[in-house]
Amino acid sequence: MNAPSAAPPPAIGTDAGQTRLRADGPKPPLGRGGWPLPELTARQQRPKRWWRHPAFLVSAILTILAMLGMAAWMVVSAMLSSDVVVSDIALTVQDGNAHLDWEGPDAAYSVYAVHGDGTATDLSQFVIESSEVWLPQSTGAFESDTCFVVRAAAFADQPVALDAAALTREGAQSVCVAQAKR
Repeated sequence: MNAPSAAPPPAIGTDAGQTRLRADGPKPPLGRGGWPLPELTARQQRPKRWWRHPAFLVSAILTILAMLGMAAWMVVSAMLSSDVVVSDIALTVQDGNAHLDWEGPDAAYSVYAVHGDGTATDLSQFVIESSEVWLPQSTGAFESDTCFVVRAAAFADQPVALDAAALTREGAQSVCVAQAKR
């Protein structure tokens, strides 16, 4: 019998339709070799101008917002505040007659006599030249425990109070007969 001839050992990938795993020639080196992407050169960056710097932009925006807020606050406070403010109120009682005068803009004022029991009497009809009141003793409008409150006529619909907070809020001032010049 014939001895079968020795067939070459089968090689993987050598059959038709299969990819070839063995390469003829030198093998590529293992490890880092080439880089698949082309090398890029760094682009020169220009320094930012001072007015385009983020810190400057934030500061400018916040400054503008603060100025707009201040302007809005000033407009609102000017519209809501009373322009009529009474100052330098003085009371003189001589020969039983009371003379009350004060400083303030040319405006309409309300004058009230607040008696010791807390009742208030409107004396606005006695106002002369918008900053002065003469009260004869014969009117019976004041006694030794009476205090006078002068405020803008715009507050005529609000109750009369002698506390400092209410007087400041209304731009008013008060003086009592006990403090009067004689």
